[in-house]
Amino acid sequence: TQNDFLREYLPWRDEYISVLLGLEQQINGGQCEDCGGEEGLIRCLSCSGEHAWCPSCAVKAHQHNPFHNLQLWNGKFYQSTTLQDHGYIMHLGHGGHPCPNLVQHSNPSPWSDLGAMEDVFGQGEGDTIYETQSGLSNLVIVHSTGVYSHRVSWCQCPGAEMDRHLHLLKARLFPASITRPQSAFTFDVLDNFLIDALECKTSAMSFYQKLRHFSNNAFPHKIPDRYRELMRVSRIWRHLMNRIRFGFGHEMDRSPGPGDLALYCPTCPQPGINLPSSWKDSYDDWLVMQRYVVNGKFTVQHMKMKTPEDDVSLADGKGYMVTEGPYETHITESKSSCSNHCAVNAANIQRSNPRATGVGATACARHGCFVPHAVVDFQKGERQMNMDYSICNVLKYPSEDISSALIIYDVACQWSIHFHERVDQSYHLSFPRSIKILPAIGKFHLSAHKLPCFARFSLNFITGAGHVDGEILETLWAPFNKISPTARSMTLSHRKEVLDDHMRDSNWRKLVGIGKSPLLQKC
Repeated sequence: TQNDFLREYLPWRDEYISVLLGLEQQINGGQCEDCGGEEGLIRCLSCSGEHAWCPSCAVKAHQHNPFHNLQLWNGKFYQSTTLQDHGYIMHLGHGGHPCPNLVQHSNPSPWSDLGAMEDVFGQGEGDTIYETQSGLSNLVIVHSTGVYSHRVSWCQCPGAEMDRHLHLLKARLFPASITRPQSAFTFDVLDNFLIDALECKTSAMSFYQKLRHFSNNAFPHKIPDRYRELMRVSRIWRHLMNRIRFGFGHEMDRSPGPGDLALYCPTCPQPGINLPSSWKDSYDDWLVMQRYVVNGKFTVQHMKMKTPEDDVSLADGKGYMVTEGPYETHITESKSSCSNHCAVNAANIQRSNPRATGVGATACARHGCFVPHAVVDFQKGERQMNMDYSICNVLKYPSEDISSALIIYDVACQWSIHFHERVDQSYHLSFPRSIKILPAIGKFHLSAHKLPCFARFSLNFITGAGHVDGEILETLWAPFNKISPTARSMTLSHRKEVLDDHMRDSNWRKLVGIGKSPLLQKC
């Protein structure tokens, strides 16, 4: 057990402390291990093994490792130092090598006038770049191990000044701005942030505060604030990675359509995707019936924006959230009338300045995968017109020649009565009329309905429903409870991208986990 391991450690506690303190003594007797002629006062906490270097050898050893953490022996103990303090220059534009057109200056150390590290960090993104000489400037670089300031030697080839942001990209550094970049993020830290956000539900503020503590645990406030830049760059990075992963990187002339940057269930029947060409002759209609669960979540709220006209969307409608413009035009007033089901009306409680009081989604009933381009925002609770839009988009998702669809909805008894009439009366609602809609109510929620609902909408009496409870979407909302406080105050577009990312991650986990099913393993 865990306690057994702890008991095993206790007799070794003092020995462990001695070893840790022994690691703090001066290395190699204070001699540089490379040149042997200078004092080896610098060590690296990131390199494997014990090393002692003089400043010039330390810079040479880390020419291609600019984000290692160095310490300098001050006569009593090791204290933090940086490569920049010892003359390190990062060359951009020629694969890490100096530009052949770089003008050589007689001053071997042009950086002595820059002062302390805090002064270099004092400038913000968008400030005028402080260039001590042509082609050289300061750059704040955010990495997964901390925040660094480096002296950068830009390419001096003709016309290269306008391509500085591209030189950063080629060095695997994402620029915080395009025109005059003064800050950059490594690809590694951007990947780390997006994974942290998905797995740990870490906010951008908490993630960046962690990096500041990595850089200076005692005085993190002395590390420059690049929180706003992280928010902006991480959105762009997510967008670029999604376009590449979904096949839109090599075909620049092809743009993603609605739901094209989203994953869906690999096993639910989809003509042209996972059904053989002869499926109409091989399978009964009930076997290829579409089975969906519809549900709303009222904690995924969104506050009104002060300047919504300034919002910039990178992937509106390309994932799981619907395209904003047509959906907003579609919305009309509606109200519930079922006296035995109060969830709809209860959600109409007045809240402080919300733009959206929740979201509604549709997922496949058997495997729990969110359907692309089918997640909608609620304006005043869970109204029928909100869910009509989601359901119509679902019914149009690859379903050619499929004759029936099972729609499991908590209030299917009300929703189904005039659904076809509402579709006929709306310019923005449509679905293949060849599909027969079979309304049903999930087994848990059915107990809250009137007795007549049981005979008409119970899954037990619907051919082809199978052994599903119709409540799988309830289990998918748990991660959204953790990200809702953060997403609540984001811009509309940013919030959609974050929700899309978590739904995409949820579907990916379902996709790779289906192969681990005991039933499939026996086949």
